[in-house]
Amino acid sequence: MQLSHFDLNLLRALDILLEERNVTHAAKRLCITQQAASSALQRLRRHFDDELLTRVGRNLELTPLARSLVIPVREALLSAQAALDTRPDFDPATAHYTCRIAMSDYCLHVILPHLLRYLAAKAPRIQCMVEPISRNTFLRLEMGDLDFCLTAADLRLYGQHKPTRHIRTMSIFRDDFVCVADPAHVDISDGMSLATYRQARHNIVDFGAGVKTIVENAWAAMATDFDIGVKVPNFAAQLFMLPGTPFVATAQRRLANTLAPRLGLAVAECPVKIPQLHEKLFWHDRRELDPAHIFIRMAFGLIIEQAGVPPEAEPQL
Repeated sequence: MQLSHFDLNLLRALDILLEERNVTHAAKRLCITQQAASSALQRLRRHFDDELLTRVGRNLELTPLARSLVIPVREALLSAQAALDTRPDFDPATAHYTCRIAMSDYCLHVILPHLLRYLAAKAPRIQCMVEPISRNTFLRLEMGDLDFCLTAADLRLYGQHKPTRHIRTMSIFRDDFVCVADPAHVDISDGMSLATYRQARHNIVDFGAGVKTIVENAWAAMATDFDIGVKVPNFAAQLFMLPGTPFVATAQRRLANTLAPRLGLAVAECPVKIPQLHEKLFWHDRRELDPAHIFIRMAFGLIIEQAGVPPEAEPQL
């Protein structure tokens, strides 16, 4: 079918209908009546010769054809939006731009403040919208709902939605692990011996769904059972719950250096060899040449260098 024979306004309606799977909700997002949304769905059904949305019980579900259209339709809209957003130049000092970033709570504490200070000085009109990492993060990156994802390179954490060949990466930094404890309850002033570490009660981060952290994998390799007193859902909570307790946390060095002084905690070298944590920045290649995107990627490189952590050169994937 020739493009001139298709009403391109239906492309936006199709995208919303596929996402919402509900005509009423789609109509609200499109700012049209429910009758108009139903009419658009009927026209789309005739065009594709497919129901697109079929009723299963009380809900509408996507047909196989509709599922195959989700990403291509969003890609077409995003490409059109990128073309419309093109400007002859980009001036960070005056540009209005919203940057949507997903990052772990670890990065939120050790990286985000540096980025915000840099943007406040160099690009004060850029707004950052930050959300936590989830198992849908790479799908949201693929669908254009996110500009960046800053997280560990360990892709086991993100469910079935792994990065596709369209996702670009930049190595940001590596971090190692240290032991952190309340000195009033655990004396590590002379360091943490392996014997003390083995006998301690530990708190760990639990990602659920059978996913093991770097620390847990290192423990498993030792064939030793460690006494786990508490499991917490994120890295910062691992340290915030330590004051007044007898637990030992095995945490990233930069997070420990950031939070331990505020919480009155002691830090010691970890007696167990644990592989380094590798943090990467991810983005979709549709934004590869976007001037604002390029500026923010450069900002990440600069703030890491200013923080005394040389960025690692690495081929883009």
